[in-house]
Amino acid sequence: FGSSNLGPRVPALPSSTSLEADMAAALTLRCVRAPINAAASAVGLAHAVCNSASYDTVQISEDLKGIRALAPGADASRVILYFHGGSHWLLTVHTYKEFIGRLSAATQACVVAVDYRKPPEVRFPGGLEDAMTAWRWACDQNPEASVAVAGDSSGGNLAFALVVKLAQLGEKQPVACIGISPWLRLDLDRSLGNLYGRFCADLYLGGKSKITSAADPLVSPVNAESELVRLFPPILMHAGTNELCTEDVKEMAGVCSRAGMIAEVEFYHAPHIFQVGPGFPESTRDSLNRIDTFLRKYWQQ
Repeated sequence: FGSSNLGPRVPALPSSTSLEADMAAALTLRCVRAPINAAASAVGLAHAVCNSASYDTVQISEDLKGIRALAPGADASRVILYFHGGSHWLLTVHTYKEFIGRLSAATQACVVAVDYRKPPEVRFPGGLEDAMTAWRWACDQNPEASVAVAGDSSGGNLAFALVVKLAQLGEKQPVACIGISPWLRLDLDRSLGNLYGRFCADLYLGGKSKITSAADPLVSPVNAESELVRLFPPILMHAGTNELCTEDVKEMAGVCSRAGMIAEVEFYHAPHIFQVGPGFPESTRDSLNRIDTFLRKYWQQ
């Protein structure tokens, strides 16, 4: 599952000092991440109690799990494979438990949130490999099912990277790809405003051990060539009018338009991934209703 545009390379053997520095950095990241994930997961789990969806844990592969949400009356043969956000290194599926229950209710579909691997445990393409594993699992579980992919922020990056990879392989695509404030360009310039984004992108790629660059279309899907974009499924993207990923969404809409592909876009006077939290109920309701309407056009009848 190597990079699409670089051949294999043999890294130099790291020195003991380098290994110690890497271990220290990984430990620091885990220490920073642990309380953030614990608090965010607790909120997601607590809020999930308040909705009527049923939840269970699914074993996608030996090392990969997910959480499945099924709202009352939802059609289990319509599946949304969901990749959560978190800058490619933060948060968990439990953070999103309440949201995927709401998404299931809004779309009357089964939603499976994938607990994909993140740095510092893995580098690219580890998370994308998990996305591919989850996609093939979802297709194998019920060959007659309609499967869409979706994600927010860095999870939206994974959803779009998955359709790029499927296009490269010439394989079957999801019925649709949904991006909620998707982060689609990781090859950022060195401006001060991009400092955290560049940190996250470098972490995702593996730092000094990276096997490709942030310009790779599997990392920055907006860089996909038109011949690949023409193989994409129908695309829907929602974002705020002035937030972290507004320009990414505009750029991807342009990429799809130039390739003659369907891309529905809506901007809201709301912040990054506003649908996930409780603060913007009217915009959230409209966004989820539009996602439902969009999917109904493409679910297999």
